[in-house]
Amino acid sequence: MMPPSRLLRLISRQSALFSLGFCLLTGSGVLAADDWTDVTTPLMRQISEQGLETAWPGGCSGVVVNRLNGEVAVKVVGLGLWRSSDTGKTWTRIETDVISGRDETGWATNVDPNQPTRITSFSLDGAAGWSPDGVHWKRFADLGRNWDYGSVDWSASDPQTIIAAKHETDPPGEVYVTTDGGRSWKQLSIHLQKDRTEVSMVGALGPSTLIYSNGSGIHRSTDLGQTWSKVSDQNPQTRIPVSFNNTFYLGTKNGLLASQDVGVTWEQLGDPVDIWLGPFFGKDETQMVVVGKDGVFRTADQAESWTKVADLKPGNQGFQFTPDWFGCYAWDPVNSLLYASSMGNPVYQLKLPR
Repeated sequence: MMPPSRLLRLISRQSALFSLGFCLLTGSGVLAADDWTDVTTPLMRQISEQGLETAWPGGCSGVVVNRLNGEVAVKVVGLGLWRSSDTGKTWTRIETDVISGRDETGWATNVDPNQPTRITSFSLDGAAGWSPDGVHWKRFADLGRNWDYGSVDWSASDPQTIIAAKHETDPPGEVYVTTDGGRSWKQLSIHLQKDRTEVSMVGALGPSTLIYSNGSGIHRSTDLGQTWSKVSDQNPQTRIPVSFNNTFYLGTKNGLLASQDVGVTWEQLGDPVDIWLGPFFGKDETQMVVVGKDGVFRTADQAESWTKVADLKPGNQGFQFTPDWFGCYAWDPVNSLLYASSMGNPVYQLKLPR
């Protein structure tokens, strides 16, 4: 007769295998084919009823979340930024003719995680700008087709230093900096990668401190880009750094890099995971979500370990939801929701396990 302890282990193992098989057959959990819900249909209907028209390619592009209250904001192509305080049921435009164009990348519209009412939007083929409170807006000076993405010095109470990557320049990869909050721009001598599938990154870490990468490590400047020094051999995949609680974060194919000395040194945090977008934060830096080629991963122990919580949003048509360029993602830790956007598509929402 089999000992009770061994019998229990066998039953437990068979139960686990059955559960895994059930997931594979039904598509539940992270293996789901498509559990995403379109949450911008009411918004697009509202816009149509107002007689407004979107620009090419239509739909929405760009999505960000206030991590403290779960408010979500999206960019409607050609019609600025709209916010929902009820997880996508109703929407209100949050600026008046300041922001237009579209987001081609997942780093174009972003928020300050420390004060998530502060938003910036680096538009392509339209007007860009930023807000100190999500209500009052300051428009950037236009430079033709404008931007792919950019980084704001959120360490300042009234940010003036901003660095941004211009769209499709000749020669390729032009980078610009402003020290007056976007009223004027100066081109830097550095250039980013021509191919969007290759590594490029720009960051504003302070009033005169900048970083960039174009596949040859991380370079740092303390004189607004006049001179540069290499500070790391690592090549980030996130196109801009994320600043939270006096630490700067960059994502790589092998996990998170962190700097607590304004970019002088960078150290690898925790377990490896592929990261193109994020980190997005919960109540503090122990809770993070990142997005990479393998899906969406969450940590509750400050990157010491990661759990896959979702696959990437499948693409049905047009521009895809791939996080290396077109795909935009945002995490709502209050309501345990994930949002995904890609220009020409609706914004989708996915309920995550707690």
